[in-house]
Amino acid sequence: MSSKKVKLTPEQKEKLLRNIWLLHDGRWFLKSVEQFGFDTATKLNLAVAKSIARTEIRQLLAETDFGEVRNIKDLQALMELASPLYFPEEHKYEFKVVDNNTFVGHVLECYVHKMVSKAGTTAIHQCAAKLRFDSWCQAMGLDGEVINEKDTSNCNGTCEIIFKIKW
Repeated sequence: MSSKKVKLTPEQKEKLLRNIWLLHDGRWFLKSVEQFGFDTATKLNLAVAKSIARTEIRQLLAETDFGEVRNIKDLQALMELASPLYFPEEHKYEFKVVDNNTFVGHVLECYVHKMVSKAGTTAIHQCAAKLRFDSWCQAMGLDGEVINEKDTSNCNGTCEIIFKIKW
């Protein structure tokens, strides 16, 4: 038996957890496709994405004592907090406030699109981004809509996700 004392740094722990989560997500979907077919696996995946989205944003709000999202600047601050936590490092994006009611997330390089392209399923994959952010808005009690006019089949790995909020 080894007597090595090995400790992980916080960065190593985070990297391991992120990688395992992404592997779990991908393999869960793959096994669901094998077991139930692509259409049913997609329906299940979207249902899970919607459900977990509400939970992830509520937990972040609670854990950080963020408080209520009352205006577009609060929404921007929350997105800037949530995104590096919930999006893989390879997912490149930028944010901008357009006006008091409009916030835009511009995806420059989509991690999901990259992985779906490798799998050869861009023509049939359904992007969960709009669904996820709709769920975030609902969980925050925001009145408005999320607009994403592109899907995996026509985005080429980039898109704009527009939040139109009525304060």
